[in-house]
Amino acid sequence: MIFYYYILILFSISFSSENINIDSDKDGYTDIQEEHYGSNPYDPSSLIYKGGWPYNINKSKLDDIEFRDCESLPYGNGCDCTTDEQCVSGSKCEILFTSQNCVPKTNAKLPNLFATDQFGDQVELYDFADQGKYILIEVTGQWASPANTMAEWMSGNPDNIIKMRWWQDNFNEVKKLIDSGEIYYLRVMHQGPYKDEVITNDDLFNWNNEYPHKNIVNLADPEAKIKTWTRPTGYPCLMLFNPDMTLNTPGEGINGDAQRRRGLKAPFESLIFINSK
Repeated sequence: MIFYYYILILFSISFSSENINIDSDKDGYTDIQEEHYGSNPYDPSSLIYKGGWPYNINKSKLDDIEFRDCESLPYGNGCDCTTDEQCVSGSKCEILFTSQNCVPKTNAKLPNLFATDQFGDQVELYDFADQGKYILIEVTGQWASPANTMAEWMSGNPDNIIKMRWWQDNFNEVKKLIDSGEIYYLRVMHQGPYKDEVITNDDLFNWNNEYPHKNIVNLADPEAKIKTWTRPTGYPCLMLFNPDMTLNTPGEGINGDAQRRRGLKAPFESLIFINSK
């Protein structure tokens, strides 16, 4: 009798484990994920995300500190400040050229964001959390020449980027990680092809046509929430996040000058070091 129940328990565990991974329509999302989202697990045309981005059924359980404003203490990132104590937990007050603002420190958690992607889907940032992959987030505007140079390189043409004085050959190691899907790359844009003009969904669609990459998520952030949270001093500004959405390396590096909160060198080198271990 004891042996019978032991076999029954093993069968139940095995069956439950198989259920978790069932993908009836072979669209890349499990039946459990699709049922949680509300799409049809038996219809391959009924997708969660057309881009095939990950889906996190436990995202509602994640602690979201949200984007704070500048109305009351503690101030959110991007707000004017005079002391660290005025800034939200995980941030510090830094001099950024002509202003002094709250900016995120290492281990600060990025708030959740809902944004439209290049396929017109409404994407939730926390779907990328806790998937076991590091996350590179680029903050930029389409009008910025270096952003176009980077996107051109990412989509397969390195002719212009290798001429840049800041170029390093080991940056190609990061591109390989993006191409293989070993990490996530999210490009968050708040302005379109003209400076000071808010980005539109058409701008996002056109950008993707010009610089296609199957693994890069292009997101429109017309309210500039991520840009404000990051407070970049130039575009593009890259940040490396841990799988739990905490900041691993800001644009200027862990111990760098916040006035250099731009570029890709520090987060790229951190990722290369992590991948080499």
